[in-house]
Amino acid sequence: MSKTFYLTTPLYCVNGSPQIGQAYTMIIGDAIARFTRLSGHEVYALTGTDEHGSRIERAAQDQSLSPRQLVDRYSEEFRKAWDRLGLRYDQFIRTTDEQHAAAVQELYRKIKKNRFIYLGEFRGNYCARCETYADEDQKECLSCGQPHEFISEPSYFFKMSGLQEKLLSFYQDNPDFVIPGTRMNEILSIVKGGLRDLRISRTSSKWGIKVPDDEQHVFYVRFDALTGYLSGAGFPHDMGRFRKLWPADVQLVAKDMLRTHAIYWPAFLLAAGLEPPRRILAHGLWTVESEKTPANLVSTDELSDVLPRDYLKYFLLREIPLGADGHFSYDGLTSRVNNDLTNDLGNLASRILKMIENYFNSAVPEPGDLEGGDEELRRFSKETVQLYKENFARLQITKALDSVWELNSVVNKYIVANEPWLLARDRSKKTRLATVLYNAAEALRIIATMLTPVTPDGSALILRQLGLESAGENPKANGLIWGELKARTTIGQVEAIYPRLDPAEFQEKVKANRQQQEQESQKAKPASVEPGQPPKPGEITIEDFARVEMKVAKILEAERVPQSDKLVRLQVDIGGETRQLVAGIGKAYPPETLVGRIVVVVTNLKPAKLMGVVSNGMIVAASHGGVPTLATFTEPVALGSRLK
Repeated sequence: MSKTFYLTTPLYCVNGSPQIGQAYTMIIGDAIARFTRLSGHEVYALTGTDEHGSRIERAAQDQSLSPRQLVDRYSEEFRKAWDRLGLRYDQFIRTTDEQHAAAVQELYRKIKKNRFIYLGEFRGNYCARCETYADEDQKECLSCGQPHEFISEPSYFFKMSGLQEKLLSFYQDNPDFVIPGTRMNEILSIVKGGLRDLRISRTSSKWGIKVPDDEQHVFYVRFDALTGYLSGAGFPHDMGRFRKLWPADVQLVAKDMLRTHAIYWPAFLLAAGLEPPRRILAHGLWTVESEKTPANLVSTDELSDVLPRDYLKYFLLREIPLGADGHFSYDGLTSRVNNDLTNDLGNLASRILKMIENYFNSAVPEPGDLEGGDEELRRFSKETVQLYKENFARLQITKALDSVWELNSVVNKYIVANEPWLLARDRSKKTRLATVLYNAAEALRIIATMLTPVTPDGSALILRQLGLESAGENPKANGLIWGELKARTTIGQVEAIYPRLDPAEFQEKVKANRQQQEQESQKAKPASVEPGQPPKPGEITIEDFARVEMKVAKILEAERVPQSDKLVRLQVDIGGETRQLVAGIGKAYPPETLVGRIVVVVTNLKPAKLMGVVSNGMIVAASHGGVPTLATFTEPVALGSRLK
């Protein structure tokens, strides 16, 4: 049974809409998959969404949704975003799928059977924003800079410390496991420095896959999401398919996900007796306009609305080598598109096709004897195809594209040197004219075929105009062989391949999108009041407001009030003082999701008894349509701080 080329992207966390940073990973994967198919191999490409964890719970609470409602909404957004960009995949997996849950539990059982799992107590700092843990002496998150929360709870641990030598041996046997090599060196340095056991379960969250035989625990998201690469390949429900796909040939990640994929992931697999993936490609990160602005702040829809999808794909893949960081600017994108696609390739295609239309009545001419630079053009074309294949196979896409553009330049020079517009004036040179235009058209066909993994829309249009209607939709490996273009083929209607991108119009559209978003966010801000104005009827004075004492608190305990589906009894820490509150938020917030949340509490409210339970204060929440949303903070605030 021949193995299918198996390629994966990360499973994207669906606590928000898809962004350009995630689209970059998808675009790389789509290009690699298309190239592999072009090379004659069967491909299985997997993507999907990571739908468990506390980030999902918090995002759902913020939007007054259940976690299931939130993940259903955003998972569909990811599907639609990739479809709009013309990105193909063979399977879209969701970690809330039942088959995936079974795979996570089966992987856990295999690892546990091999004695790499034990129950212990986790004590350490936790970053709620990044869902990462750190030692007690690390006060701030290294990724986002936010202060850590201290957590202590029972957890299942993965005995990663016992796999150091096995991992190092695996890396030695597979020196190209991580691409680029500089990142492989980083991983080696980390593992040689020693490994600690890894927490893989938690009891403080309930939105996740339950640990077998101990349902108080759910799997930590990194163990859960990584297993998606196995469940998507058929493990354990379709082992026939799994054996055909696994190990994955290429797994794509951003460099900030490398430790998880290049250390934790192969360690899990080795502990379970499964083979690790063959290669991990860790690409760089993009910034937008300012080096301090990450590319994941630009939505895919914003860019899909303002430019053809080939333009974004080409810019991202040509601008920087895979593995390097890049600076995304609208000026840079415009310049790259207009210079490369419109001027170089677009003009070359129009030039060749127009001459065939005018001089040979829209039929590809029959070439005559070779002379001049004909042999040189053919030789260079064949060498370029070989170089292109080698670079793409090594996942050096930028180098592969560089070689294509060198051929584009050679074809342009070939046309200039042979002056077909002058040959057309001399009837005795008709055969020579036919040879020149056939060679130019055949080189154009090969260029378009090589570009199908990167600019599939434009390549298909070039091939259709060359009279090859189906070649762009399903390019074949023989499409890179010289001589496949048949004489007397009728070319299609000649039209612009890559319309010029107007810088002013393009940036105006981007600006309009941003302004619209800003206007929508401004609607939520309260109207200002001029100083010194007397309060209007029904308004309160600043003195009235000062009587209300609101302080920052942290929820320590939460449980439902008996015989009530709405009331929740809370124990909160108000900066050294612990109080009991009763809040009518039980329908919107399951009690188990409230522990650890930072909230606002009215502390000088007269105590009240609700269904027999005393409440010494009131938790502050907004309400829309009868659904409460708790007030909280985006920046760290000391417990007990008063709101003024």
